[in-house]
Amino acid sequence: MSSGRGTLCPTGVAAGTAFRQSFSTSGNLLNWKLAGIYKPTDYSSLYALYATSQQPPGGSSFSLSASNSSADNPKFDPQKAKTAELGTKWDLLNKKLALTAALYRTEITNEVEQDATSGQYFQTGKKTVQGVELGVTGEVTPDLSLTAGYTYMKTKVDSGAIVTASGENTLAYTPRQAFTSWATYRLPKGFTLGGGARYVSSLVRGSDNPTSGTPKYADSYWVFDAMAGYVVNKNLDLQLNLYNIFNKDYVAAINKSGYRYTPGTPRAVTLTANLKF
Repeated sequence: MSSGRGTLCPTGVAAGTAFRQSFSTSGNLLNWKLAGIYKPTDYSSLYALYATSQQPPGGSSFSLSASNSSADNPKFDPQKAKTAELGTKWDLLNKKLALTAALYRTEITNEVEQDATSGQYFQTGKKTVQGVELGVTGEVTPDLSLTAGYTYMKTKVDSGAIVTASGENTLAYTPRQAFTSWATYRLPKGFTLGGGARYVSSLVRGSDNPTSGTPKYADSYWVFDAMAGYVVNKNLDLQLNLYNIFNKDYVAAINKSGYRYTPGTPRAVTLTANLKF
């Protein structure tokens, strides 16, 4: 895997300059994945997966760095990730409705961390992400369709600095829970009604370069959407969508210590005409 080439800059060095004698911008890394599926019945299946990945210095920025605190410094080893997942799927109601569940765990190692005593940088950082995902999709009845998903994710710094503004041991900008759902129901005479809900738990901001007055969290939120459809004839159908019914003010995403954020979409209405020939 190539670690990329960089250009000269205040914090970077190009290949063939400062590190010509002892480093190279090319090399090989072995990543692998092993997965298996078992079907105990015609309507159920189990699967297991284990995978590894590595990121060499410069792998994310496509440049090398002379800074001792940067993971892009060629003196450091590749950062590593190991992922294990175990899941199942069940097809119900004559295989019209599918239920899924999965457990997963990812470990990130070899992250560059500063030793508080010596002030030197070492690859001792380790983080863990683990959780569960649940899902349902398909037809509950011939007229009622449903899609829903829920995820719970627990993150932890096993070794290294905790950089959340609140001081809790978790990863910044990562919601612990998320939920989404959507259902549609076909009515007589070509009418269809639908609705759904979205939920994201609070986001903890990072502690790097904090701005005065910036809150430690972005609050959790619920958002509700709806739609109505009508089939005019075989060539034309109309669909009315209403997003964020209650005009909820919410933060969709935050980064860089919370002073940059993405606001959630306010209430919006769209009318779509679909023509078929």
